[in-house]
Order: sequence, then C-alpha cells, then structure tokens
Amino acid sequence: MSARPKLKGLAQVALASAEPRELASFYRETLGLEQVLETSDMTFFDAGGARLMIGPSPTDPAMPGDTILYFEPEDFAAYERDLETRGVTFAAPTQLLQKDGERELVLRPFKDPAGHVIALMGWRWTG
Repeated sequence: MSARPKLKGLAQVALASAEPRELASFYRETLGLEQVLETSDMTFFDAGGARLMIGPSPTDPAMPGDTILYFEPEDFAAYERDLETRGVTFAAPTQLLQKDGERELVLRPFKDPAGHVIALMGWRWTG
C-alpha cells in the first residue's frame, strides 16, 4: 500500500469582517502582528509561519462563513485525488490564483463534517 499524500501544514487562516480595516488594525496595533501585504481590501499578517488574512465578509457561495482554514499539501494533485477517494466533495472547481513559470498557485474549497470551510492552497506544476 502506498503512503498517503501529506500536508505541509496550515498555510493561512482567513477572518472575514464587515469592517476589515478596523479588524486588521486590532491585529496590527493591539496584538503586534507584522503586516506583510495589503491588497484589494485584504490585509495579510505573518502569524508565526502561517499567514493571517483579514478581509471583507465573503460573497462567494462556495466559501461562506467568517473563517477559512487553508492547508498546503506537499503534492497538490495527489492530495486532492486522495480526498476525493475518501468521500470529500469539493465546493467548487480548482481556482487559479497566480502563475509563476511552470507552476501555478491554486485553491480548492470544501467543508468538514461540521460545515467549516477548508481550502487546499498550494503550488501545482504545469510543465
């Protein structure tokens, strides 16, 4: 029997808010997290090796809720296939976030049994 594909770990946690700038200010000014990027109403912080993203409340029906956990697989395609064989139903097709040469950053959301949104997010080789 071959080994199961593995996760590298938690890559990002997303928190949504009706007032994302105020929430980001709390994490930056009160908690002292280092801000690494701000774009399109989203603020990203370094949270000890994982990113914390704070943004507006979601409008995408595939990713509802105010918290999303993003896990990065070691091998995106293999992990995605493994989850499907274990009965995971993905909420949406794989979404391309960024291209970089022969690799692309992709995202694929699904839910845990309690309805929490989880997403695979990682680099996939195209060449």
